Amino acid sequence: MGVLSGIDDITGWALLQKNSGAISKSYAAGTSTASDIAYFQSVAPTLTTPEKLLSNYRALTFVTTAFGMSGQQNETALLKQLMTQNPSSSSSLAQQLGTTNILQFANAMSNWSPPPFSSTSGIDKAVAGFQLNSYDAEVGQDNPVLQNALYFSQNAQGATTLTQLMANPTLLSVVTGALGIPTAFGNLSFSQQVSMLTPLVDMKQFATAAGVASFVNKYIDMSEVNQASTTSSTTTSGSSGGSPLTALFSSAVANGNGGNAVSQGLTITASMFGTGSTLNLLA
Repeated sequence: MGVLSGIDDITGWALLQKNSGAISKSYAAGTSTASDIAYFQSVAPTLTTPEKLLSNYRALTFVTTAFGMSGQQNETALLKQLMTQNPSSSSSLAQQLGTTNILQFANAMSNWSPPPFSSTSGIDKAVAGFQLNSYDAEVGQDNPVLQNALYFSQNAQGATTLTQLMANPTLLSVVTGALGIPTAFGNLSFSQQVSMLTPLVDMKQFATAAGVASFVNKYIDMSEVNQASTTSSTTTSGSSGGSPLTALFSSAVANGNGGNAVSQGLTITASMFGTGSTLNLLA
């Protein structure tokens, strides 16, 4: 348990904004971050080709974590493409995926002449990224909502298309959370998700740090509202509690996908989320 354990989202987010340095040191003290950094610094000069990096699991885990791709160290085929293709090409995997961390990884790791970690600056950048993302993960052990908020703050700025946000599960989770969209949204097809989000998300707001920060604040606020609503519903309705919108949404999705059932459709009025358009999700 860390210093943010048991603290509500709004208070925790405020503490992260004001005391990030002290909180970061507190979390780092109880982790293996120092030994991981020492190991990477010792082997970095030997990582002279994509193949050598891919064959060193501990170093690969360090590098993927440094670029906000924790957990993707096992996706070696994907990583090899990112490290061997021209990331500026419209046909490259990096451009097709389009998320900030993927593009940063591809831009940094696609040039091996000289190798990315052949200089002190290259190693230092990797170490800084590792420390940042390890810190986020430690925060997530205490509060996943705050971890998502940190990740979005670090990676959403500069996104210009809805697809870029939807390609990253964490970014998408913050978007749907800020808009108050039920988790049953995940059961919709990609085209249905795009149709629903398009009128709700103004991509221009992610052009600036202030715009991203404002959106993250909405996410934090909605998380608190949802937690309060869940607690209230559980208290007053027992096992039948829950958001009426969530129940309606889930029921319609189930009816639209189940066996020989006839789809009745579900029309969501987007004014619920800030616009005036409507969308039949199952028609």
